[in-house]
Amino acid sequence: RTALTYDPSTGRYIHKKYSKISSHNDPNSLRQRTRNSLHRAFLPEGVTPSYYTFIQWRIVQRFISAVLHVLGTQSLLLSLGISNGNRAVGLSAALNWVLKDALGKIVRMVWASKMGRKFDPDAKRWRYRSSLLYALGNGLEISTFLFPGLFLLLATCANACKQMSMLTNSATRNALYSSFRDGTRENIGDITAKGEAQIAVVDLLGILCGVCLSRSIGISVKSILGVWITLQALEVGCVYKSIRSVEFRLLNFERLSLITERFLSLRSFRRDDDNGLKDNDAAAVSPRSKAVNYKNIPTPGVMARNEKIFLSPHYLARKEISFGSLGRTVLSPDEISTLMEVFREDKFLLVVGEDVKNKRRWRRRDRIIKTALKKADYTKLVDHLEKEARANCHIVLHVDAENPDIVKSTLALSILRRNLLDSVPTKEEFIKASEAEDKDVIHDLLGSVRMRRSGDSTDLITKSLKQADDLFMSFVNALSTKGWATPEKFMLGRVSKRADWPILG
Repeated sequence: RTALTYDPSTGRYIHKKYSKISSHNDPNSLRQRTRNSLHRAFLPEGVTPSYYTFIQWRIVQRFISAVLHVLGTQSLLLSLGISNGNRAVGLSAALNWVLKDALGKIVRMVWASKMGRKFDPDAKRWRYRSSLLYALGNGLEISTFLFPGLFLLLATCANACKQMSMLTNSATRNALYSSFRDGTRENIGDITAKGEAQIAVVDLLGILCGVCLSRSIGISVKSILGVWITLQALEVGCVYKSIRSVEFRLLNFERLSLITERFLSLRSFRRDDDNGLKDNDAAAVSPRSKAVNYKNIPTPGVMARNEKIFLSPHYLARKEISFGSLGRTVLSPDEISTLMEVFREDKFLLVVGEDVKNKRRWRRRDRIIKTALKKADYTKLVDHLEKEARANCHIVLHVDAENPDIVKSTLALSILRRNLLDSVPTKEEFIKASEAEDKDVIHDLLGSVRMRRSGDSTDLITKSLKQADDLFMSFVNALSTKGWATPEKFMLGRVSKRADWPILG
C-alpha cells in the first residue's frame, strides 16, 4: 500500500516522499529514475530491516571471495606448470583437473545424503560452518602452489571442501531468505532472484580486482600467502557478521530450550523449596503483568545477537539428548504401563533413567565421581550429580506427535529436570555420610540419584506433567508476546525415534 499525494505543479498524484519536489528528488529526474531502476533490479520488496544489514556484509564477503577465487585458480594453474607451454604437461594437467572435479562431486553426493536433514533446523550454524569449509578449500588450493607434487591430493581435498560448502550454502539459503520476509507477501522467489543478481555483479567486480591484484603481487610465495591470509580472515569475519544479523522468528530446539529455561526462571514461576515449581503461578499472571514477567525472554533480535553460530548447543539443549527411544533406558513392563497411564491424553512420554546405550559417557562420569570422593570435594560432587540428574531423563514422542506436542513435551521435560534437582543430596548430607561408620551410606546417597528410574519417579513425572499443563498456554502466550512464531511453524526438524501407544484422550 503506497501513500500518494496530489502535486498541483505537475497535476499528478505522486509518492508522499516526493511531495516537496527539489532538483535532487524529482521523480522524473535522471538521478531518481536511475536510482529507482537499480532498486527494482537489485533489492526485493517486503523485507525486514535485518535484510539490509545482511546484504551489506554479504556483498563485501562475495567480493573478497571472488578475489580469493582468482588467487586460488592461479595457484592451481601454476602448480600444474601450465605456464611452461609443454603439451604433455598440459594433457596431464587437464586429466588431474578432471579427476579432482569428479572426486569432489562424489564427496558432494555423500555429504548431501548424510547431512541433508540437519540443515533446516540449524541453518545459521551450518551456513557459518560452510564458510569455514570454503576457507579451508581456498587454503588447500593455495598450498598446491607450494607442493605441486601433491596436486591431485590437495586439489581434490580443496574441491571436496568447496563442494560440501556450496551444497550447505544452497541448502540453507531458503531458510535464511525466509527470515527476511516481513509477512506482507510471498516473495521468497523475489528475494532469491535479487540476491543472485547482486552476487553476479559483485563477483564480476571481484574477479576484475583479483586479476589486477594477481598481476601486481606476481608469483611470490610470501606475497600470495600474505594476501590470502588477510583476505580470508576478512571474508570469514564478513560471513560471521552477515549470519549474526539474521533474525529467525521460527524456533528450533536450541532456541526453544533456552526460552523454556528463561520462562521457568521468571519470578512468577520461581522454584519453591517445598513444592518445586508453583502450580498456581500461571493463573496468577495478569494481562497487565505480562510485559514485566516476560522481560527476560529474548526477542528474535536479541536471540540473533547472542545465540551460538559455530559451537554446538549447550549439552541439555541438544535434540539427541532430550529425545530418545524407550530402549534408551531399560524399562520394565510395569514402568511402561504406568507411563502410558500417566500420559494417556498426551502424545509423548517422560522417561527417567540412565542411558544404557552410552557406556563411554558413564565411564567418564564414574571417573569424575571417584575423583571427587577421593578428594572429598563434595561441592564438585553435588554439582556433577545435579548435571547427571538433569541429563538422565528424556522425551519419547508418539508417532503422531506434532510441533505443539514437541513444545509441550519440552516444557514438561524442563520442569521435570528442575524437580529432579530436589532429589540430589546436599553437600552437608554427603559430609555427614562420610563421617558415618557405615561406608555404604555415602554409596546409598549416590545410588539414590544415579540409579533413579521412571518407577521411582512416578510422582515427580505426574507432578511435572500437571505443571506443564497449567503453564503451557502461558508459555505460548509468552512466545507470541515476544514476537516468536506459533508452534505450528517451528523449525524443530525430524525426530526419528518415536513409539506407538494408544491415546485415550
